[in-house]
Parts: sequence; structure tokens; C-alpha cells
Amino acid sequence: MIKKLLGIICIILISCTKESSFQRTVPTNIQNNTTETYHGEEIADPFRPLENMKDSTILDWYKKEAQYAQNILQNISGREKFQTENNASNISISELTFTNDDHYYYLKKTTHETTAKLYSRHKIDGKEILVFNPENYQTTSNNTYYINYFNPSWDNSNIVISLSKNDEEISEMIILNTKTKKMHPQVIQNAWPAALGGVRWLADDSGFFYEYIPETNQDEDEYLKNIETVLYTIGSNPQQRNVYFSKKNNPEIQMNSGDFPEVFLQNPTDKYLFSNVSGASAYYEYYVTEYRNLYNKKITWKPLFTQEDKVPFFYVIEDEVFFITANKASNFKICKTSLQNPNVQNPEVLVAEDPQATISDFVMTKQGLFFVKTKNGVASKLYKLQEGNIQEIPIPKPAGAIYLLSKGHDYEDLWIEISGWTTHEVRYKYNAADNTFVEESLYPSKNNKNYDDIIVEEVEVPSHDGELIPLSIIYHKDRQKNGNNPVLMRGYGTYAFSLTPEVDPLMMQWIDKGGIYAVTHVRGGGEKGDTWHKAGFKKTKPNTWKDFIACTEYLIDQNYTKPEKIAAWSSSAGGILIGRAITERPDLYAAAIVRVGKLNTLRSENTPNGLNGIKEYGTVKDANEFEYLLEMDAYQHIKKGEKYPAVLLTAGMNDTRVPAWQPGKFAAKMIQYNGANSPIIFNVDFKSGHGFDASSEKRSTELQDMLSFAFWQTGHKDFALKTHTLTK
Repeated sequence: MIKKLLGIICIILISCTKESSFQRTVPTNIQNNTTETYHGEEIADPFRPLENMKDSTILDWYKKEAQYAQNILQNISGREKFQTENNASNISISELTFTNDDHYYYLKKTTHETTAKLYSRHKIDGKEILVFNPENYQTTSNNTYYINYFNPSWDNSNIVISLSKNDEEISEMIILNTKTKKMHPQVIQNAWPAALGGVRWLADDSGFFYEYIPETNQDEDEYLKNIETVLYTIGSNPQQRNVYFSKKNNPEIQMNSGDFPEVFLQNPTDKYLFSNVSGASAYYEYYVTEYRNLYNKKITWKPLFTQEDKVPFFYVIEDEVFFITANKASNFKICKTSLQNPNVQNPEVLVAEDPQATISDFVMTKQGLFFVKTKNGVASKLYKLQEGNIQEIPIPKPAGAIYLLSKGHDYEDLWIEISGWTTHEVRYKYNAADNTFVEESLYPSKNNKNYDDIIVEEVEVPSHDGELIPLSIIYHKDRQKNGNNPVLMRGYGTYAFSLTPEVDPLMMQWIDKGGIYAVTHVRGGGEKGDTWHKAGFKKTKPNTWKDFIACTEYLIDQNYTKPEKIAAWSSSAGGILIGRAITERPDLYAAAIVRVGKLNTLRSENTPNGLNGIKEYGTVKDANEFEYLLEMDAYQHIKKGEKYPAVLLTAGMNDTRVPAWQPGKFAAKMIQYNGANSPIIFNVDFKSGHGFDASSEKRSTELQDMLSFAFWQTGHKDFALKTHTLTK
């Protein structure tokens, strides 16, 4: 009788779980009848109150959503498998930097540590020395500090270390004597070198340039505005700032309050000092002056490159500047011109544009000019230009991506880092004498994972207008094209950023559990050059999500999967892509995951970093650009009663790039309007930012959340909601 009763209870619980209702309503205090008129068009914004995160009653809604999210995510069976596997990783090495005297600096974290420590060694095989442990910083406070940036001086006498607390992004900087390991007493506040150009040392190592943020309170209107480049001298009082380059100090330079000014020196032996006005754009405005003018009361900055010149980076040797440009060369070309009498419009072309591949990187050494060509963002080759001759340099293994590193044109040293979908990043040093490479690893790899059974297909898919979209499809060889495979699709398509091949823990764990991972190289990214970016930019932004939709349909048509087995994911500006894909074609997806996503573009200018984004997205002040912003606004395209897929959204309350109300408004409207019984989960972290400085523990938890949610919603037998108890 007892056994029979227990059986009945189990049946009831299982039944309730299957029939659990995820349909909810939102409280009346977070919605109203707000409308706004743009260029004669009235736009409803019913969840505008969620932007007021100073209101305690509004914050209460965010807290309840976080609790609801945890109640579901923590109760998905199978998630613990990812925890075990993710924690089984080896020593983690990151941010490897070297000095001209062959000292290597890097962050290292072992499996059992929560924060990375800064180490150094002299030469690659030298003895490892602990330079700085953030756990020993400000030990009397309750804060947890993380190193998010560091930069040693040219002569390796001092090193600047940037520390963020509790996963915040705005940081403070300390200066450490590399010989004594003692901190200088001065601490520099209101800095963000991890995102704003780092610190740039003077030629004599007496000081450095950095960006100072006058207002760091996210609740203030001036937050992240009117940022200044400061020249700091070692030992001086950081409170007495020497503002060197700014909107106020340099009215002759066209700067907006949302721009990021920078000043830098490329090498300590260079004769020139450079400045730029940067931000959310693929190309910047660059200016130049002679280094001897460093301490002049008034510096005359001569224009070097405009945004229209489309120069992402350059190198200087003596009085010549070598630069890569997309001007009249969408896939880029490498040119040079004189710094004394620059002719940027008609420079000497050193490496002509290749119509089949983009020039994705180049460096200068004593041996010559080295550059990388990449086809469709996924297949890279290395070349050398010397005395007018171009030759391909064979590399140790096929590479999806190649990154070049050198000490500069005064040294012969050259390193390459190569990676692929099934190749962990490996670093090699180049031997010019015989065109060979020697692997350089700080630690022998303990990752014995064999990826020989992983298949990588690189295809091109016709989009809505016939344009061919590169699509990377990665899966285990045992997967059958039976239309029944869970698929996790990724895309981005903004800022000319390319999704380059790498071994991703999320990807590999998805594949290990029987899934197919698909990466879409949509327009708006940089995989096919400058025109590829501009084809998913402002007016043409719809191509970004339409390309993604076309790739989704291809996977279905080719019998890899079916709609109820597809989960789509992205982050940050990729929220535009995912948000619009599921609002335009909700029938194609079982689930969508958006990390800290931009989902309400019509209100982007009201975010802390919003003015900067105008360059990429447009402004509502312009009638045409208003229409572009409205079209890419996922929040505005949610329709009442439409059946939408399950959605997992995340937000960090300390996010300086995408405030929590951007995904928050989308979540609230989706909860209220969704006609399907699909979970809408809004996971808010009140101690996190955009995620760049997140602790390894938080990264691990987020990985669990994403994978278990995606497998649950695509019907994997090992992943289900354990309980029917849902907080409403």
C-alpha cells in the first residue's frame, strides 16, 4: 500500500512538472502608459518605470526576478555534471605580456583558486616569481579584488596593476616596484584601463598616460562622460591631476562628451607621440605631434588619420608610418606614408587587397613586416613582406585564427598564437633562419582531450538577399543528420567583431552531451571585411538577424535539427541579433539565451555609455536613424499573444555598458505578452558588471545555467526541471 501511494505521488509530481505553468503577470508598479513622440511617430513604452533603478519598489521587482530565476536554474537536473567537468580544468594562464629584457608577466589561477595572481619569470624557462596576490590587498575591507589589467614599464622597473572589486569594472590602480615588490603609496582612483586603452608609459619610464573618469556613479547623468587623458608622474599626488588631452582642454579637436580620448607612445625610441578619439567604432581619429613637445604648455596636434581613412592600427619606424586600411579596399591593404608630409589618400601600397581574404593582423620586426590573411573569419595564413617580396610562411598546424606578437621594430623576436575550433591556443616563437617555429609554453599542457572525433564543417548559406553567409558547424562524428539533434547557435554581428575559431568550454561541453554547435558569421561583423560590417550597420542592420535566420533554416532544411531543438545565444550587442531573430521568427527556436544584452536600442542613448554607441547604431535625434533604431529594437517588436520560445536573460547591476533595465524591460514585456507556456527567466546579479571581470566561480555558474537551460528546453533526456514549485 505504501509503495503504491509513493508511486501515485511520483506520478503526480512528474505530471505537475510537465504541466507546470510558466505564464506570469508583472506587477502594476513597473508598467504605465508612457508614450514618446519621435519625428511625428508615437511610440509606446509601457515598461519605462524599470529604468528608474533608484526606486526601491522597482529594485524589488529585479530582486524577485533574480529569486525566480535561481529557483528554476538551480533545479534543472544534470547541471551538476557541468560543475564537475568545468572544475576539472588545469592551470589557467592569461594576459601574457613580455618586456624588452625578456621578462614574462602573466596571470595564473589554479583549479582551487578563485582569483588569479600575477607572476613573472625571466625568459620562458626561468624561475616563476609571485609578483602580486590580490587577496593581500585591502585585507581589512570586505571586498574581493581581482586583477583586470597590468602593464610593466619599458625598463621593467615598475608595473601598474589595476584592481576591480566585487566584479565591478571601474577600478583603482597601484604601482609596484618590480625589484622590491613593494607598492608605491599612491593609489589612482576612477580608472578603467581594461577597457579604455590601458596605461601608456613615457619613454623614460617616469610616468604614464591613463584615462580618468570624472563621474563613476552610475545613477548620475555625467557617468562615463567627459573622460580625460591624464599624464601621471611616478610619486606625484594622483588627486592633483595633470589633464593632458580632453574635450575641455582641446576644443580644437572635435570631441563629444561620450568620446574616449587617448595619448600614447608606440616605442620608447620613437620620435612621435599620438592621440586619438576612440569609442564604439571600428576606426578612430588619430593625431600626431613630435615627442619633444611632450611638456609644452600647448601642443599642436596634427591630424593623421580620420575615421573615413578606415585605419584600425599602425606602426611607426623613424619618419614613416605603416598602416592597414579599408579605404578603397574592403578586405584591407597595408600601406606606408611619411609622417613629415603624410599622403594618406595616395600612400605607397605595400600589400594589396586580396578579394578572397581579409588582412586581419600585422606587426613589424627587424626581420620585416609580417601579416595574416583570414578567409571568412575561420581560416588564417601567415605571410612575410621583405624587400618588396611576399612569401607565405608555413605554420605548425592549420589555424582558424593567428595572432601576432613582437617587441617592435627594434627587435627580431616574433611570436604567433594560433587557435581553431578543435585546437587550443598554442604559442610559437619564430626562427627566421630556417622558417620554423618552436612551441613556447609556460606550463606543459595537461589537456589530453582528443578532438579527432569532432567534425568541423565550414559552409556558406544564402541569406534572404542571396548573400553567402559563412556558417561553422561543429559536432561529434557520431551525430546523425536525422533532424533530431539539439543545436546551440551563436552569432554577434556588431562593431566589425569577428567570431574567430577557438576551443570554447561551452561549445565542447555542449558537443560532449550530444549537441551540435553552430557559429554564424553574420553581417555587421568583420569576417568578410569592411563592407561586411557596413552591411549590418544602422540602415542595413536587419541583415544581421536575417542572416542568422537564414542559417537556422539551413540547419533545419539540411536535417541537422528541427525548430523545437534549436537554442540561440549571444551577449551584449548580440542581444539585437537574438532579440530580433526570435521576435521576427519565433517559430524557429525552442530557446534563446542573451547575456547582458542590448534589447531596447531606441533607448540606448539613455544608457551610461549610450552616446558612444551612436557611431554604430545611430541617434533618435535623426529622423532616418530613429527608424533604424526602431527596427533593431527587440523590446518594441514583442507582440501581445505571440507564442515566443523560452528565454534566459542575464544582467549585472554594476554593468557600465548595458544597464540591467535593457534586458529587464524586454523580460517584463515578454512575461506579460507571451502567448506560449514557455519560461521567461531574468537572472539578475546584484554584484556583477558586464562579465569581463567576473570571478571564475561566477563564470562556471553561468556556464552551468546556459547549458542546462538550453538542453532542458531542447528536450535532452538528462535535463529537466526537478520540481513543479514555481515562484510567481
